[in-house]
Amino acid sequence: MIPPRSKKKKRVKLFVMNAKVLKKRKKPPTFSPFTREKAVKLALIVTIVGTCGFGGFEVGRYFLSDAKYAVKYIIVRGNEQLSDEEIIALSLLRKEENIFRARIYQARNRLSELPLTEHVAVTRRMPNTLLITVVERHPRAKLAGPKKLLADYSGVILPRSSCSAPDKLPLIVGVDAAHLSVGDTCSRPQMTNAMRVLELCQSSPLAALAEVDWINSSMPDDLRLYLKEGRHTKRGCEFLIGGNDFEQKLAKLEVILRSVVGNHGKKVQWANLTLERVPVRF
Repeated sequence: MIPPRSKKKKRVKLFVMNAKVLKKRKKPPTFSPFTREKAVKLALIVTIVGTCGFGGFEVGRYFLSDAKYAVKYIIVRGNEQLSDEEIIALSLLRKEENIFRARIYQARNRLSELPLTEHVAVTRRMPNTLLITVVERHPRAKLAGPKKLLADYSGVILPRSSCSAPDKLPLIVGVDAAHLSVGDTCSRPQMTNAMRVLELCQSSPLAALAEVDWINSSMPDDLRLYLKEGRHTKRGCEFLIGGNDFEQKLAKLEVILRSVVGNHGKKVQWANLTLERVPVRF
């Protein structure tokens, strides 16, 4: 027969199990000094943010409602072709409007879209003045064709009214202007190369030696420059420019006009600036 298990062993085993259960029980949560410190900091931050937010709201309401900050003056600077009234009307800025509510960025974007404006800045001058600064585009050449369009160095098409004497501008031949209209930007190689050469001629020391009559850019890789009759150039003189290295080639032309022609008292009729050793015909 199997002897029965003693009650003493059962009690010992039960006691061990109860001890393990007690050991597994979680202790009641208590706030440590570290946790209390974080709570105090959080409450302090919330209080400060709330105070600043309320104060900022009151300050903002003061600036947006005070009559001292109502726009009284709208000043326009840098405009020659567009009048002050036209620019102010197109900007949609209004007097008596709060200066902080004035939409200066939208006004700048609207004015920048005009064909005659190259750069526009709209700024606030406290407490009651808005300043509009305009950099206008100026026509630098006229395009061959029935439309008689004008363009600046960037290839932006401008109206003839933007120039008091459009017939005196240099002529660009070879640009297809049939589909161009005022406000368009022509970025074709014929226009880009011709305008780059024209800009270099008019903004360098070469401008004091000769004046551009017209440019033939029908073939962008074989651009030809024609100068007006002057002290160093004959009437209808032609210069072969090619399609690249315009700065270097026009520097050669400047040397020719200054040294060779100046010393001998001759006038140039033709020169091929694409070659390293430039042939010149007088």
